[in-house]
Amino acid sequence: MKRLLKYPAVNAICIGMCSGFYALVFFAGCYGAKIEGMLYYQCAAGVLLALTALVVILLLRRRPYDEYYTSILAQCLMLAIVLTMMAIAIFYAAILHDPVDIIEKFTLFIMIHWSTVVFANLAFVLLCRRA
Repeated sequence: MKRLLKYPAVNAICIGMCSGFYALVFFAGCYGAKIEGMLYYQCAAGVLLALTALVVILLLRRRPYDEYYTSILAQCLMLAIVLTMMAIAIFYAAILHDPVDIIEKFTLFIMIHWSTVVFANLAFVLLCRRA
């Protein structure tokens, strides 16, 4: 795994594909859905797409990382995993507490997950931009 993280293009492709999938879900799926607050989610998805584009551009301009920066990237991604696990627990508790509006809650969970991955990559790029 660390061998793959060594190459910024791999990270850029993964975050780009993840963001592309979620953008498709949010923008294409919203026309048929009657989700309250969907405009908010569309605006947030647009912001996350812009941040993803920035991260991808910054990642593609880099040479392969050494072990130090690969370790920092792994730590940023582990933080994203921990935050996603916490979001899963909160999502599950919210569903158990009140199963009404499950689609809205699931949409919020996906937005939180997507945000953690994008911001973890953005934090990595900003921390390591001088290398």
